[in-house]
Amino acid sequence: MLCGSCVAIGTLPLSPNQEEYLLTPYIEYLEDPSNQLDLHDLLSPSSNELWQSNTESSETINFGYTSSTYWIRVDITNPNNTHDERYLEIAYAVLDHAILYLLTDDAAPEKITLGDKRPFHSRPLDHRNFIVPIKWQPNQTIGFYLQVTTSSSMQIPLTLWKTKRFIENTQRELLGLGIYYGTMLVMVLYNLFVFLSIRESNYLYYVCFVASSALFLASLNGISFQYLWPNATNWNDQAIIVFLLATLLFGALFTRDFLQLKSTKPLLEKLTNALCLLAILCIILTAVLPYSTMIITSIALAIVAIFTAISAGTMRWAEGDSSAKYYTIAWFSLMVGGIILAFNKLSLLPRNFITENATQIGSALEVILLSFALADRLNIEKKKRFEAQANSLELEKVARIAQSEALTQERNARQAQDKALEHEREAREAQASALGIQRRANETLERRVKERTNELEQVNKKLEDLSLTDGLTGIRNRRYLNRVLSSEFSRAYREKEPLGLLLIDIDHFKNFNDEYGHLIGDDCLRQVASTIRQQTHRNNDVVARYGGEEFCLLLPNTDQEGSLHIAEHVRQSVENIYFVVDDKAVRITISIGAISIIPQANAEPETLLEMADTALYRAKDNGRNQVIYYDATDTANEGTSEERNLLDPRHV
Repeated sequence: MLCGSCVAIGTLPLSPNQEEYLLTPYIEYLEDPSNQLDLHDLLSPSSNELWQSNTESSETINFGYTSSTYWIRVDITNPNNTHDERYLEIAYAVLDHAILYLLTDDAAPEKITLGDKRPFHSRPLDHRNFIVPIKWQPNQTIGFYLQVTTSSSMQIPLTLWKTKRFIENTQRELLGLGIYYGTMLVMVLYNLFVFLSIRESNYLYYVCFVASSALFLASLNGISFQYLWPNATNWNDQAIIVFLLATLLFGALFTRDFLQLKSTKPLLEKLTNALCLLAILCIILTAVLPYSTMIITSIALAIVAIFTAISAGTMRWAEGDSSAKYYTIAWFSLMVGGIILAFNKLSLLPRNFITENATQIGSALEVILLSFALADRLNIEKKKRFEAQANSLELEKVARIAQSEALTQERNARQAQDKALEHEREAREAQASALGIQRRANETLERRVKERTNELEQVNKKLEDLSLTDGLTGIRNRRYLNRVLSSEFSRAYREKEPLGLLLIDIDHFKNFNDEYGHLIGDDCLRQVASTIRQQTHRNNDVVARYGGEEFCLLLPNTDQEGSLHIAEHVRQSVENIYFVVDDKAVRITISIGAISIIPQANAEPETLLEMADTALYRAKDNGRNQVIYYDATDTANEGTSEERNLLDPRHV
């Protein structure tokens, strides 16, 4: 070692040809839980047994969140007859306190104080990480003792650089950071202009989300401390938590409004509101609670928020919202990057280029994909407005034609009337003729107006019919089913007639979609819908798409026997479909839940659907490709006797 009382440790010899040394394999470390040890204590021979050799193969030693002080030591020698100058880099910008002691044989220890609790420009070199220039005399050995205390994650990545190599590496890092923050700035400015143009709150939430994400990563990487608040040491720690929580807050608000959770997923809407309130509360608590407590809480809350966003996006995607696919993939990208960063800070993953930059890569992908989602949503809304405008213009055109014809007829009538008045004195017959022409013109005008009115009524009827038809299969949709079910349920109750209902589900349709793709899956849905519709022979039977791969067949005035007969006929017809994919016949089967009841007083239409759904699940559990009739005995122990009476299909 460098002094008579010191115990020797391993020494790293410098080579003029090697421009970069990762010091992790060469160091020893010591944990000081009491935070009382000083350099004098550690230089005594009795302290040697306290040191431990580093066995990690990663780029850094990572002790996670701890209140202990850690000491790092290593000897580095210059065995050459020339001077050597290098940069020592501690590449973790959020360490609170770091003191570096340099020991040589012929001088007192040199003390260099570092850490983000000191003003930025007090550093030996203005850099977002902690950089210390070191000079070796020929054949000189320098002992390095590093003391670190921090409320952030205890990560100590140590690298020794030659000047040229350090500058090249810094330039590459700055290029990557420039590309990232440039992308974020472009997204903020572009979507801010869009918000100012259309005043849509989603764009404002998106802008705030992107800005908060960029500021969070800038605070974590030391960029904001270097360029935005170099003297605000207390705020520098809090900024990481505040901007992380702000990212969570605006991300939750964006999720709630973009996916329209209030109308589509009320429970998830309540959860996102709760996350917003928790984020605001945590922002307030950062002023009083320790950094280590708040950062772990914030990371946990962020993970919950990301999983909530992905779940909501996946459900909306499954429901057919095309914009939700971009949204879901975007949050999945951020989730992967965020989980990698969280595991890195909790010492579950090593610190390297991927773990340190995963969040930046994931957030950049997320921001771009969310922008695509907003653009897709805007295009969809534009298309809807365009179609509505086109329909309105068509109706307006028809009305104008009718008005023009009416004005023409009126002008002709007036001309005839004027002519008749001019010749009134000469010929009463001409006047009568003119009056006849005027009367006929008025009749023609009334007829034309009536015809146009009928045409408008037919157009409106077609529009209403389209709104009640499933666009993929051409059969009735869930909205129409709800309307007819309520009507038929009331009629069956008044007339004391049985009302049958079949709930049909295509077996293993998700696997079918995954194997053959959504286009073939759509063909399958259309084929099954057509086959079911062909089995109905009464005008009042209703075939509707219930949702996804589920269909519903409403059978007025049909008892249990009739419902089961029709259900089995439908099942066999679907099983006999000859469906060909890639010149290969694919077998399609369905499971059916059947029910027929005579509605009782105070019963609800949804009761019928719930019974059929229970029977359908029983058919799936029993092996699928079968018809199961609802058995009331399985629910006999649920509810009051009066409620069981209302649900019991044995009233048929």
